Amino acid sequence: MESRTFRTDELVGLGVAVLLHIAIVAILLTQPEPEPVTVPERVTVSLATDVGLADTAPEPVPESRAPAAPVLADTPGALDTPPEVLPAPVPEIVPEAAPPPPRQRRTEAAPARRQPQARPNRPRQPQARRTPPRQPARRAAPERTSPQPAARRGGGSRIGADFLPGAGESTTSQETRAPARTFGAREAAGLRSAITRQLRPHWRSPQGVDADKIVTILTWRMNADGSLAGTPTVVSQSGINDANRAQAEVHAERAIRAVQLAAPFNLPEDFYDNWKYIRDWRFDRRL
Repeated sequence: MESRTFRTDELVGLGVAVLLHIAIVAILLTQPEPEPVTVPERVTVSLATDVGLADTAPEPVPESRAPAAPVLADTPGALDTPPEVLPAPVPEIVPEAAPPPPRQRRTEAAPARRQPQARPNRPRQPQARRTPPRQPARRAAPERTSPQPAARRGGGSRIGADFLPGAGESTTSQETRAPARTFGAREAAGLRSAITRQLRPHWRSPQGVDADKIVTILTWRMNADGSLAGTPTVVSQSGINDANRAQAEVHAERAIRAVQLAAPFNLPEDFYDNWKYIRDWRFDRRL
């Protein structure tokens, strides 16, 4: 069997191909590790610059009387007047008509008898039957009715600035202005939004593999002027795995640092009892 020998040009081409493959492998081995792809953070957009923490009147009052609607009637706007008692109607007495006297027949002297003369026979006419005179009917006396009070006139209109005055539940106060509302769910949401708005500029979540899954829960106390009454405490952490375990401690340190940089907080003094102790505040990449 004859052995094949390579020509010079074939040997040159083979050597060039081997050198190129070695160069490509060297380039791939010397490249730095690619940076991990970072997930873009969610941005919460709010068009409101300030969040109201309470619904208050221009001049809050401690208590306000209960609303009371005015008395309505057929004549709106008329003043209330006491009912008028009308006098009882006096029955009209009609005298009875006296019956006419009976007619008396006139008696004439009987004339002297004359000799009957012959008269032609005339048909006898029937005499009209006399009917007795009608007596006028007696008018019935009206029945006596009990006096009824006149209709009471109303004293209000359905529209107007003074309709249903009063905004509270007091029965002793005459104040009609609205009192300040107490702390409720709406005020709690506004307070949480105010704290988040002051923490967000100082919070930076660490970067790394699965670092966005870490959640740190803090608790801290504050004085009446918004300053911290001690160092915030880490309550718990969640979302930790083998890939991000090294970032868990950095995550907690940055959360504590954000609270310290945001202090003193600008919060309403009226609700100090509700924000002097912040419990279980959540720090994650979506703060």
